[in-house]
Amino acid sequence: MAIVETLNKTLHERAHISTAVDEPRFDRLVSQLLDLNEEDGQILGALIDGTGTHLGQSPANFYAVLQRAVLQLRLAPLFCTSDGREHHRSICPAAYDERAGRHHPIEMAEWRAQYRAMAPEQQMMAATIIWLYRSGRDSTWLRRVPCTWRAEEALHYMQDTGCLALWVRLIATYPGW
Repeated sequence: MAIVETLNKTLHERAHISTAVDEPRFDRLVSQLLDLNEEDGQILGALIDGTGTHLGQSPANFYAVLQRAVLQLRLAPLFCTSDGREHHRSICPAAYDERAGRHHPIEMAEWRAQYRAMAPEQQMMAATIIWLYRSGRDSTWLRRVPCTWRAEEALHYMQDTGCLALWVRLIATYPGW
């Protein structure tokens, strides 16, 4: 069985998704994976690198993987630094006023235009980060932009473009936002 099929099956088992492996959308898969434990992370890590080495779910480990994802996939225009926070909590989606709890409409339109102009693997990673940040689905940043991929297709696409291992590490190290 190819790595994507094995990973997809394992992700469904770990997320306790009862529908067929090729059915759910990518956002549902990510939402179901928010509560992975250390054992789940270790299993996913072993599928990706074959060694069973797992960084562990900690703010520092997740932050390192998050920074790598933003840098490697050139997602910096979509994210900004959050004042006075540590590790991954120091990064938040751009076009948002954390203190007031609302987005800036003009900046949000620019954010969405930049997102739409990105390659699908960049969109998939950015959407994943947003879903992790929001702890589930989002209608603020991801409204009216491409993000309704089928999970199996998204996993295959990320494998083909070389970013699947990074995506799995992001999910496997996620300690909660």
